[in-house]
Amino acid sequence: MEELPPTKRLAAMFFLQNLVWGAQVVLLSGHMAALGFSGQQISYVAATSSLGAILSPLIGGWLADRFLPGQVFAGICYLLCAPLLYLAWQQTEFLPLLAAMFVFALLHMPTAAVTNAIAFKHLHDTHLFGRVRVWGSIGWVGISWALSAYLRLWEGWSPAENHLGDGLLVAAILALFMGLYCFCLPSTPPLRRRHHPLAFLEAFSLLRQRDFAVLFGATFLVAAMSPFSQNFSFIFFTDAQNGPGLAPSTTSWVLSLGQLLEIPLMPFLGACIARLGMKWVIALGIMAQAVRSAILALGQPLWLLVAAQGLNSIFIVCFIVAAMVVVERLSPADMRAQAQGLLVLGLRGLGPLCGHVISGRVYDHFALAGGTHAWGWIFFIPAVISLFIALLFVALFRGDGNFIEKT
Repeated sequence: MEELPPTKRLAAMFFLQNLVWGAQVVLLSGHMAALGFSGQQISYVAATSSLGAILSPLIGGWLADRFLPGQVFAGICYLLCAPLLYLAWQQTEFLPLLAAMFVFALLHMPTAAVTNAIAFKHLHDTHLFGRVRVWGSIGWVGISWALSAYLRLWEGWSPAENHLGDGLLVAAILALFMGLYCFCLPSTPPLRRRHHPLAFLEAFSLLRQRDFAVLFGATFLVAAMSPFSQNFSFIFFTDAQNGPGLAPSTTSWVLSLGQLLEIPLMPFLGACIARLGMKWVIALGIMAQAVRSAILALGQPLWLLVAAQGLNSIFIVCFIVAAMVVVERLSPADMRAQAQGLLVLGLRGLGPLCGHVISGRVYDHFALAGGTHAWGWIFFIPAVISLFIALLFVALFRGDGNFIEKT
């Protein structure tokens, strides 16, 4: 059988990766709210991914750089994730669910840095990354729509039953497939053979570069604001008293719009960077998060709330994916997996960890009688802070408009 070109195999890698990621996270906050968890408990479970990002990606990048081929490391991680997600699906109490999701996060979070490193290694052209990475967006939207259709069926058959937790079961099955597929990815052998147990700490030396340090700082602060919408948007849209009061199946579809626009936007990321410059592309991504939060704070009209979800696509493409490109270009070839791990540390680890703690307390603080919340204040806070971060980034970041071509 003829082997698929690397671009198609890498596209399939991002597609499957985001099927797993989306299946376990899209319905999780709604599932926990239905189980009666408090805002802090919801945030603590969501924060397990941040703890995993702090404890494991740098070490994972170190292993992938020095000992294990990247595709083997990712495959092993996903095969171990599958039974943990199945175990999490069976839990209805806070502590057991927290424990299962924490161990899952320790194994899952390193794969984000490693798969990025695999893609950059075999593409040989940074501009191709957006075209391959867009299949991750397609996967996320696809699984969101599939879960929405699944919930719609249950809403018709048995409206009183809660099936929001079934996303964890679907994620367990998909993780098994992803683990097996990883062994079919292009071989990505370790680049260095110096076996130093603390070699992953070398990635922190990159913070001596001004632009790298500014980007990492912005990533930390922006990521700290993400849990406000990530953890509570589902609950907001299904709130029948102070929110739109949509059905869970409809809410899942609405939130998928946050990734839908990634599909047409992602292939043009390289062109946007060349035309606008890296500084303004990333600033645009931060502003998209600020405006989206501000619209959620307004709380109406419904059509605007739905349309605003598309701004999340601009945030992902112009901030998260563009940041991956910056990290790749600023890093030495033999430290790229570690550098991507450092980005994950800020984007999925330290930043969100602080944000989960803060957002959970804010959510509980603005609780109202009858189980509803003062949503305007909950979303106003990240809107104002994200706007400030965007202005600060523009003032401090020096990257010029031809950054990609000159590096």
